[in-house]
Amino acid sequence: MGSRNKSCQHKDVFERMNFLYQASRLMVLKNRSVASYYGNNMIGCAKKAVLRIEPDLKRTMCKRCQTPLIPGETARVRLTSKPVKCVKWTCLTCTNAKRFPTKKGYKLWLDQPEAVIEMLDYTPQSKKNTQKSDAQEKVANIDEEAKE
Repeated sequence: MGSRNKSCQHKDVFERMNFLYQASRLMVLKNRSVASYYGNNMIGCAKKAVLRIEPDLKRTMCKRCQTPLIPGETARVRLTSKPVKCVKWTCLTCTNAKRFPTKKGYKLWLDQPEAVIEMLDYTPQSKKNTQKSDAQEKVANIDEEAKE
């Protein structure tokens, strides 16, 4: 693909989804219906733009009521051994249960190196320029010290 980084398509939708996820996590202890509303909006944004939600984020949301699952606060987490060893998350709002099998050495597809096709750069152009100039100044300072 090359060494250059491309800008991200649907960056505004990803930013909106990030904001809604954070708002949902903050509001869950104060008002669960508002937290569920924000979670539902986040999932709606992803569906409308046909984007995939990161599996780690998806696992922290209830599939039925879209409330964030926080162990001890909004979810009960248990290890079960029958019929298959797994971690069982139970939502305390709607009593929906999610089971995640635990296999030794198992990795999600996104965590494997074969899954990475290209890296997207999310930093704005103005920040890139300041980072480059800061790095150039540091290199210049090191060169000056080496000459002395």
